[in-house]
Amino acid sequence: MFVERQEQLAACDDALAACRAGEGRVLAITGSLASGKSTMLRALVDHAHRAGYAVVRGTGARTERELPLSLVNQFCADLPFSAERPDLAALMREVHGAALRHGHTPGQMIPDPLLGTLLATAAAALLTGAEHTPLLIAIDDLHHVDPLSLHCLLYLIRRIRHARILVAVACGDLVEPSDPQLYAELLELAAGHHLALPPLTRRGVGELLADALGERPGESLVRACTEASGGNPLLTSTLIADLRDAGGPHLDHDGQVQPGRAYTTALRRYVERCDPVLRKILAAAALFDGTPPADALTLARLAEVDTAAASRTLAALQSAGLISDGRLPHAAARQAVLDQLPPATVTDLHLRAARLLYEQGAAPLAVARHLLAAGRAPGWAAAALGVAVDGLLAAGDTAPAVALLRLAHDGAADDRQRAALKVDLLRAEWRGDPAAAGHRLDQLMAVARAGQLNAAGRMVVAHCLLWLGRSVEAVEVLDGITRADTDAVLRSEIRLLTAWIRFTTPGLLRDEAPTLLPAGRSTEVTASIPDALAHTLDTLHKGPTSAGVLVAEQALQRSPLSGRTLTAIAAALTILIHAEHLETASLWTERLLSQAGTHAAPSWQAQLLAIRAEIALRTGRPAEAERSAEAALAAISRQSWGPAIGYPLSTLILAHVARGRLAEAGRLLDDPVPDSMFETMWGLLFLRARGSYYLAGGRAQAALDDFTTCWDLTAGWDLDLPSIAPWRVDAAHAHLRLNQPDQARALAESQLTQLPPEPSRVRAATLRALAGTVPLGQRPSLLREAAEILRACGDRLLLAHTLADLGEAQRSLGDFHRARMTVRRAYDLAGDCQADALRARLLPDVDDVVADSSDRSDAEALGSLSDAERRVATLAAQGSTNRQIATRLCVTVSTVEQHLTKIYRKLDVARRADLLIKLGPRISNVA
Repeated sequence: MFVERQEQLAACDDALAACRAGEGRVLAITGSLASGKSTMLRALVDHAHRAGYAVVRGTGARTERELPLSLVNQFCADLPFSAERPDLAALMREVHGAALRHGHTPGQMIPDPLLGTLLATAAAALLTGAEHTPLLIAIDDLHHVDPLSLHCLLYLIRRIRHARILVAVACGDLVEPSDPQLYAELLELAAGHHLALPPLTRRGVGELLADALGERPGESLVRACTEASGGNPLLTSTLIADLRDAGGPHLDHDGQVQPGRAYTTALRRYVERCDPVLRKILAAAALFDGTPPADALTLARLAEVDTAAASRTLAALQSAGLISDGRLPHAAARQAVLDQLPPATVTDLHLRAARLLYEQGAAPLAVARHLLAAGRAPGWAAAALGVAVDGLLAAGDTAPAVALLRLAHDGAADDRQRAALKVDLLRAEWRGDPAAAGHRLDQLMAVARAGQLNAAGRMVVAHCLLWLGRSVEAVEVLDGITRADTDAVLRSEIRLLTAWIRFTTPGLLRDEAPTLLPAGRSTEVTASIPDALAHTLDTLHKGPTSAGVLVAEQALQRSPLSGRTLTAIAAALTILIHAEHLETASLWTERLLSQAGTHAAPSWQAQLLAIRAEIALRTGRPAEAERSAEAALAAISRQSWGPAIGYPLSTLILAHVARGRLAEAGRLLDDPVPDSMFETMWGLLFLRARGSYYLAGGRAQAALDDFTTCWDLTAGWDLDLPSIAPWRVDAAHAHLRLNQPDQARALAESQLTQLPPEPSRVRAATLRALAGTVPLGQRPSLLREAAEILRACGDRLLLAHTLADLGEAQRSLGDFHRARMTVRRAYDLAGDCQADALRARLLPDVDDVVADSSDRSDAEALGSLSDAERRVATLAAQGSTNRQIATRLCVTVSTVEQHLTKIYRKLDVARRADLLIKLGPRISNVA
């Protein structure tokens, strides 16, 4: 305990030496509570004993402040007596009698001449005795010594200047003395002989740790212990004792040391010894916890003490290392201080702190934390709680946000306010677990029927009801929205939600007219983004448009992820996907997934993962689609998905089928799905996925039944969306498996008439199905056209299937060289896509021996091209037009045409369609 106290110990030895030489003095050992004053005083007493001093000791006590001559009474046992006064018992009687007389006349230091005689006699005896043996009078806790004893002590001190008497006192700077005037006068007599005990530095704490642990501690441990103790010797020693008892130091993930029982017990005893003002300031500082940093005025207002007293106390606590930047050194210290208070007092403190911070304009979250700790929400706090909840939800702290909303709900002023808070609770809980949050829907339905739910609340409730498959109730809630209840912005959002309902659950609002724009106006000039999205969704069955794509991108740019924007985001991504702007959709999905992670919103993450899975499947990456779909299903429970479980489930089944994992797909189909799913688009996806599983397993008739069920559903909805469920194409493949080419051709040709003229993934898939129904000689042209479209739209898996069909047709027509190259390319693409089923099917057709010799000639041909010609050949093989190549390479169209002429001659090909077959996998990123 004498680390960094060598200077003070040396000063004690100097004082003893000066006293022996006949220089009497007063030595004051000062410092905060628990700074080691008593330990230093004991060390001085030990040195004095070894040096042959007579020692008289006494200690002030809080409980004896009002007991006259309490300290003098303690001295009696140690006083050296002369021959004139050999009777200790008689002396004790005289002191006791003087104390009693003084107790009856408070305020008088010398109530009668007897005490004066006693003082003079005792002082003379001490001075005489000191001539033979030097004397040390040691007094601990001087601030608690009763006034009459202080007066007696001063009487003696004024007479020891040339005596061999040393008076050593230990006094704290955080406790109000029993008599401030006498106390100050005594310390003035010690001028020039003060030993201040400051907090330990980091070096000192390190020395104590090294001594206790038997080895040099790491810098991180020293730093953590210094911060946790504030350098206070008592807290440092108890902290080290806790570490030793725990079997060694352990730092948590924040790099902090965890104190134990000795630390907290010492701190509690410390608080018990403090005066009321100090306890109040400590409690206020512990309550604020440094958030925000509290100054003396704020602490004084919270503690309800005088500002000047608070300033003095705070300065002393800071010098003692017990408060830094307005906070106690460790969470355990803060809790120990608060544990000393009755629960009702802590609650009252939190309420006062919340109101104080609110009036000071503090951050709403700081106000809300105190209200949450108090468990009450006064009327003035409603606005602050609302802002705090928004901040917590934005930061992903859902649990405290829900707790605040419940607090606000319990303190709501009326039914309408409670209804609005129920909606907020639904939205907050929905982020984590829709199924668990669904228990609020029955309450909110009752509130809505009672007319106590506003339009914005009805929107939220309707969306949640629809998600969980309670579609009839969702329509009922929406029907309750009147125009008078809504502003223009909310009306736009309602139109968007209505359009989304019509898109996802087409049969639900079949009697309602779609949200159409006035004649002559395009989506670019609609009043708002939600209006434009609604219009695009309503007209999506007619085919995607560039204006719709633009609206979707604008919506994503202007819609930060939140519960309110989720419908707009889902609609925008859906539009991009069905317009085959998959790269753009993928970039936005990844960005939004990152945001959902920071918001700690599993339900949002689940929806975005399902979208990511669909994009991966549409771009021919079934392995990635499988991983994302599985992650989506794992993010929330099957109950929380509701009917929408058909979305990730269908993608996962199709991914398994594409990879030849039929057993895994079959197990997924064994699990029950909600009946309400078949009233939604997700039901179409599920039927298509199940039909694909049946078709891959050789059950063509069962597959055809599912595909025609898709037809029945869409017909009942009076809606045809081949970009979602191209049932005609799927049914055509089933008919071909059943050896019914005429039916297959009729379906394929019918599908072509339903599609817009622009190239699309569905058009390519339809051409591939049609190729299976026409005479052999006509197949290659249809399949090459399909392959060109697929190269442009990026569906590598469907391209691999198309090339496999093309290779088979070429082989049947006797064009073995082209067939080998085409099959080789299909095989490589299937490998890139991890489409194991297709790869296994093509493996027998891959002839490595023939490929080796041919590959050498193809490699030589490719090597004969210049760098510029190779770049043009690559882009041409990918399906780029001459103008697109010219733009990409920053050359003229004429230059591209010249390069192509030379490329055809060197590679011995007649047209650009043969470039891919000729060069095959040697051209990177062909797909």
